Amino acid sequence: MMKQKGFTLLELLVVITLLAVLAVGALVAYDGIGENAESTATAFNTASLDRAVRNYRAVEKAYPDQWDNLAHPTVANAPAGGVASSFIADETRDVFGAWNVNAATAPVKAAFSNVIKNVWGMEEIQHVLSVNPDVAPGKMHNEGSNVGDRTTTGALETEFVLDSTDNFDFDYLSIVPTVNGADPATGCTVGGQTVSQTFALAAGTASATNGLPLAQRLNAMSDAMGIERCHLVVALGFGGDAASSTSRSSASIVAAPTFGGGGVLNPAVNYTRYVGLFHVARTTSKSTSQTAITEAEFFSRPKLIGFVDTLGRPIDVNIAAATAN
Repeated sequence: MMKQKGFTLLELLVVITLLAVLAVGALVAYDGIGENAESTATAFNTASLDRAVRNYRAVEKAYPDQWDNLAHPTVANAPAGGVASSFIADETRDVFGAWNVNAATAPVKAAFSNVIKNVWGMEEIQHVLSVNPDVAPGKMHNEGSNVGDRTTTGALETEFVLDSTDNFDFDYLSIVPTVNGADPATGCTVGGQTVSQTFALAAGTASATNGLPLAQRLNAMSDAMGIERCHLVVALGFGGDAASSTSRSSASIVAAPTFGGGGVLNPAVNYTRYVGLFHVARTTSKSTSQTAITEAEFFSRPKLIGFVDTLGRPIDVNIAAATAN
């Protein structure tokens, strides 16, 4: 009879070992691929949105309308937990803050209104008064998310210019906080109102969120904003209504992209739109003793510096993260 052929135990062990080695190699190769893909998508979306908005501006001579105000319109530091800003994640609240524009001096309000109307060409801005649990966070600013009276609940759209009483229809506007110099205690004001407060921290409180104090974080977003001056940088989310406001233009923006969350934010419960940074004014002197911005320091042509994700990270940071592994 013919001798029966088969694998010896040693041969089987060798094959199993080789398969195990290949499997481990595959796991190592794919380790971090999800994070890399998200960072790549974020960098792409940031650059695409930046180009689209600048193209729209070039064609229409105005920026899109109906941006998202990340600040509660009437409460300076609305805490997370049941109020309108509860869908703004703590990590986002550590980066952005609020400016009480309605309490600023009359000349500053007039100068800012001129910027909005005659330079930016914006007419309306979106706010959130209370959270509707049945509405996705990315649509929370949309008026369709109203849950009752539009003046007290749900989403609110107001005019982005001074009214007949020389006031805005809202008090607080979202900004990137700034201090003069590396010392977080050296606060800055615009029209007498602080711009050195994040949603999470009181003005003058030392902070090292993301490894950077307030002034350095602002500078990390754009080299145009050095830490040796005070700056007014308005931070507005580009939400669904902002994209929709361009629909009748030949340079329309198809959609407002959503940030994946960077492994920190959850788009199902947190606001994760991209945020446009508008540089409006800065102190003329580099002296740390100058901490007040008046109407005289407003730029004649305040401009869009660029977009960051909801964690305040510019495109370069996300490109680096996409290639880190």
